[in-house]
Amino acid sequence: MSTGTSGDLLDDRNKHAQSVFKHEILRHYIKPFIAMPGSTAADNRVVILDGFAGRGRYPDGEPASAELILQAIRELQASRKVTGFFAEKERVSFESLSRVVREYQAGGLDVLALPGNVENHLDKVVAAAIGVPLFLFLDPCGAGLPFERLRTVLSGPRRENRPQTEVLLNFSADLSRRTGGLLNKNSDAEAAWMDDACGGPWWRDIAMNALRASEKGSFEPVVHAVAEEYARRLAEVSGSFPIVVPVRRRLHHQPIYHLIFLTRSPYGLWVFADAVGKARAIYLRHLGQLDDDEPEMLFTPADDMEWLIEREWNKAIEIVKGNIRNLLRARKGQPFKLVQEAKAVFGSSYGFATESVVVAALQALVASREAVIVDPGKRLRERVIGAASPLRAG
Repeated sequence: MSTGTSGDLLDDRNKHAQSVFKHEILRHYIKPFIAMPGSTAADNRVVILDGFAGRGRYPDGEPASAELILQAIRELQASRKVTGFFAEKERVSFESLSRVVREYQAGGLDVLALPGNVENHLDKVVAAAIGVPLFLFLDPCGAGLPFERLRTVLSGPRRENRPQTEVLLNFSADLSRRTGGLLNKNSDAEAAWMDDACGGPWWRDIAMNALRASEKGSFEPVVHAVAEEYARRLAEVSGSFPIVVPVRRRLHHQPIYHLIFLTRSPYGLWVFADAVGKARAIYLRHLGQLDDDEPEMLFTPADDMEWLIEREWNKAIEIVKGNIRNLLRARKGQPFKLVQEAKAVFGSSYGFATESVVVAALQALVASREAVIVDPGKRLRERVIGAASPLRAG
């Protein structure tokens, strides 16, 4: 079941908004990962694995996930020493991937295309990352690595805060939906392989309970519940913070997969929030270019998407303002560094708020004398915020 993601294999990329969203997240996150942990690593080294790399490049010349990573490595080649591994099981896709990787090898990058199942190469990759930061991008079509295999990697020596280990993986909602349907039909034996993917049969009760609780018998609550619990369990064994992002072909569709991000660093949480928020706007604009998108929209799809982006922007500002107010009250006005409260600052706006939203929220709070900037920091995330004196009530 573990093959390269279909988003990388299909020729007509422009119809696959989910791939646009996923790739934009990767584009906005992979460079900060290389740059930030790499800045304090021995010899500025970083290791990256794309475990289901697909073809590497679309037939129209646009970069797929593997080439996006390769481009990021090349852009930081002068200051970071990155070793990149790109695994692909399907033969034709691997041949295409190899050609792309060779182009970057010729430019002096330490990158390698690996044929076959990523499980066969995982130990080699982990060994290459001893003592240096490791980023795992696992984007299969269907079931990915067995839970126990991931647990072994993430709960061993790599469970320490340093060197950093971060994961971005695709957890298939279609897989959960289909397998949950088999259970509902008493086809327990056919769902046994899902136990391997999830690390046990725990998902069965969660799936059935979510299905029973659904008013319309929808499987959407099922896939959300299973993905959230899977992320929680993987975060628990790896000592990480989990973020779960549902990915849809269209806004009104059920998720086709969830992207699960694991990091042990509040800096990772902060930068990933900004990456997802930026990707969200690009995804919406992409939907606005598709003739067959939301038929219930009032104006042209492009106009409606711009309206939605502005609406989400304004909503996010209000959410972040409220979150910062709550943090200051909870701390009785004592100052705090934004990044150390990354999850609380973004709160329910995580997924569509960006750093620019936080800037706007802070400006409003300072203007209304509800907050003061105690230390501007070198970057927004390092800014220290305190309450104006005296602390406002309410």
